[in-house]
Amino acid sequence: MLFWPKLLSIAHAIASSARPYLPLYLSHLLGFSCSAIGILLAVPLALRVASLGLWTMLVVDQRPLLHGFFMALLTAIGTAALILILWIPPRAAFAWPAALFCMVLDGIFYQPLTVLIDSAIIKILGNLKMTYYDSQRQWGDLAGALMAVSIGWSLDDDHDFDTLMGTILIGAVLLFLVSLSTTVIPIDLAQLGLSDEDQLLPLLKPLPATGLAATMTGTGATNLHYIPIDSRHHSYEQYPQIESIHIVSAYHYNDPPPRYTYKPYCLFNEQLSHISEEDASMLQRTSSQNNTIKAPPESIASGGTTTATIDTPFRSSSQYWANTTTASTTANNIQQCDDLFAAMPSLQLALMPSPPPETPMIVLPVACLSNLPLHLNGNDMPDDCSDDDDDDLQQDRATTWSVYSLLATIFLIGSATTMMNSLAYIYLHDGLGLPMHVIGMIGMVSMASKAIAKPLVQNWANRYSHHVVVVAHLTLIFCAFGYTLLKPPELGIHAAVVALQILQALSFNVLWYIAVEQVDAVLLVAGQHQRMMLRGKMSAMFYSIGPAVGAVATGFLVDLYDRENILTYAGFLLSYRCTMAVVGISLVVSRGWSPSLEEQ
Repeated sequence: MLFWPKLLSIAHAIASSARPYLPLYLSHLLGFSCSAIGILLAVPLALRVASLGLWTMLVVDQRPLLHGFFMALLTAIGTAALILILWIPPRAAFAWPAALFCMVLDGIFYQPLTVLIDSAIIKILGNLKMTYYDSQRQWGDLAGALMAVSIGWSLDDDHDFDTLMGTILIGAVLLFLVSLSTTVIPIDLAQLGLSDEDQLLPLLKPLPATGLAATMTGTGATNLHYIPIDSRHHSYEQYPQIESIHIVSAYHYNDPPPRYTYKPYCLFNEQLSHISEEDASMLQRTSSQNNTIKAPPESIASGGTTTATIDTPFRSSSQYWANTTTASTTANNIQQCDDLFAAMPSLQLALMPSPPPETPMIVLPVACLSNLPLHLNGNDMPDDCSDDDDDDLQQDRATTWSVYSLLATIFLIGSATTMMNSLAYIYLHDGLGLPMHVIGMIGMVSMASKAIAKPLVQNWANRYSHHVVVVAHLTLIFCAFGYTLLKPPELGIHAAVVALQILQALSFNVLWYIAVEQVDAVLLVAGQHQRMMLRGKMSAMFYSIGPAVGAVATGFLVDLYDRENILTYAGFLLSYRCTMAVVGISLVVSRGWSPSLEEQ
């Protein structure tokens, strides 16, 4: 029954797989300079910051029954714009303004498809989105990796780039048909062999009925709860209403062993803020302060059977800080947030654990066009600090600096991403003479590295986050320097390029996931909406504004030099050296927020 989310991800990946080869087409067939290509690439990147949120939040969420129709409509218009670019006659006088117009259409209509598909996936998954969201998106990454290498092999003998048009048309037709066929409604749990109990918060789930559960307390088995071995893959949306929590770490020898046993929070690779490792009752008290559950029904207060009460708005944004900090939000703001989530359910994308870089920015248009509590107070800090208290003022300044340094780091890393990759195919093919199938392999490993980065951060890098931030920056500097040393006649250049691409793709994605999780440490006492806004700003810097600036800068840097010979470009070498400087500045600026990683 999870067939449609997978098919949506796969179809979108196929339709988008030809886009990395577009700079080669613009250079070879249309004869555009690198500066012109940089501007064309920057236009849809810059439009993302507005178009993603406007289509997702203000159009589709207001008309939920037309979700599939709007995906099909945007697919048709966005694909038509890209096909028009491929139909422009070579060296035509109107080629540049026509290409610019097509890229504007691409930014307005095609770029939002990524978030619209993610929104459809979480709506279809319903209360299982925390468990299955990542696995559905990974099918798209897998399809994109396979398509990248397939296009590269086919372009070895296709000098007119006809393969690009065929791939785009096939993927667009598939995505169009799948979008029209998809009904965006929550999936029926019974069809997956699941029950409503499987959705409960694992930390507060009732213990299976055993002899131990009946003898540990006089109030009955409903007051016993367990802590599971791994809580990272369970939903944090729903909470059974209980009066007491007991941690169970053993069972009677005559009873069958329980399915789950207690393990300390530190073994989950998670930080639970100020909650004591052994004080499970604090979890419920903090949850109540954050208003993440509704008032207990009268049956519970009178000793009745424990039942689960569903809180529809999805407000648990990460396993790092869900329900662990005391929000300073008033009751009025909480009600406004509830209304906002009910009216715009796609906002849940901005609160997913370790979200992909494109999704959190959807909150920005909503914040600009509304007076709901998505607006930040002051410098991303609550208003409860006293101006007369020196300690509060010092903490306020430290937090403000941490926020600005976090945003600056993400902006610089986003710029460095396109400085190293936007025109990389031109450099590798025309400058170093690499065949197209090797370039296809480079695209494949880039997609694979993107899929690997998130589990890598969750399962390993978080234990050494501060050191990983430094190592990732140094790795990017090494990769940029390595590109300047490559020479075509040298043996092993193909393997060297692939290895450098793996390292830099992993480093960029790891830095994003570590930084976005640090929002919770930087805004330790802030409300949820403030964290969501900071995530949205980071997403815009990393995936829209920063890449747009980097693409334009790279194009003009490359065009500062004429071609020295047919194989090398001095302008590309200058671009990579400037990338080293940008990453070095990012490393220095990151000291404003990365030291907090040492304290965790």
